[in-house]
Amino acid sequence: MDEMEYLPKMHGEVITTPRTKLSESYFIPEHDWIILRKMDERPSLISPEDFQQGMRPAFTAGKYYCRLAGAGNENNFAFMRIYKQIPLDGTRLDNASDRRAQASKPRKHPEPEAMMRLTGDRSTASPKVRGYRTGIQDANDLVPDGYIIYLVWEEVKGFCSLDQEYFWSLPYKKRQFIREKFKIAFSEVMKSGYKPVPTTPSKIIVNKDTGDVYASRYPLQPRANDSTRSKISGFKWAVHIDPDTKWTDHFFDIFYLVLSSSRRGKHLPNLATDLQLDEKTGWRW
Repeated sequence: MDEMEYLPKMHGEVITTPRTKLSESYFIPEHDWIILRKMDERPSLISPEDFQQGMRPAFTAGKYYCRLAGAGNENNFAFMRIYKQIPLDGTRLDNASDRRAQASKPRKHPEPEAMMRLTGDRSTASPKVRGYRTGIQDANDLVPDGYIIYLVWEEVKGFCSLDQEYFWSLPYKKRQFIREKFKIAFSEVMKSGYKPVPTTPSKIIVNKDTGDVYASRYPLQPRANDSTRSKISGFKWAVHIDPDTKWTDHFFDIFYLVLSSSRRGKHLPNLATDLQLDEKTGWRW
């Protein structure tokens, strides 16, 4: 199967996302977004044989950096993901009528569903959705009448994904600080019935200069101590979970925030020297 890009760079193009209802009491207003640059693209190729056996249609997912259009919004940045149906592998050069025959309704992509649910639930524990739009491709596109989806979410300025090596180089008190805020955020995410996949420290957004965990810049309802709330990201391959799932320290383990075996930590070049051993579990904190 060939690896290629299907989405254009789109630099300077404007994408409009309409007013969208996320819950009974929460709407996203209409916005125009200016594309600044294309960041990456990941196609998911499907063969005609697999499609005939019942697999869902092929698609590509591209990530873009954009900003809100209009005067005064020069620094109002966001991320956009475009999901677009693409021709089955080996059919890209087929005639338009054959490619149109592949057109299907939009796949249920986990990321838009999860992030829109979290935003609609007024969660402060995940980046907020700022735009959403669905449409169909025109007659000259990759799959005429095939689906295309636009998802826009806020940029978390000054913060980045937590790096495993960085986390385990921190002193114990800072590691505990991040764990405590992660527990609060992840418990909130679970209430909406989703879990990010894969479960790695990179799904936790942190300020590397201060060691602080991200706090929402746009709280819908002010909360006490909101400045210490954590943020969870990485819902591209999110999975459904029971919203009544209760917190256990197992979640620290699957996000690599504890060292649960002797093998863990051997690859870390700057492992902290103040690890705390739990005699009961054998975990190192």
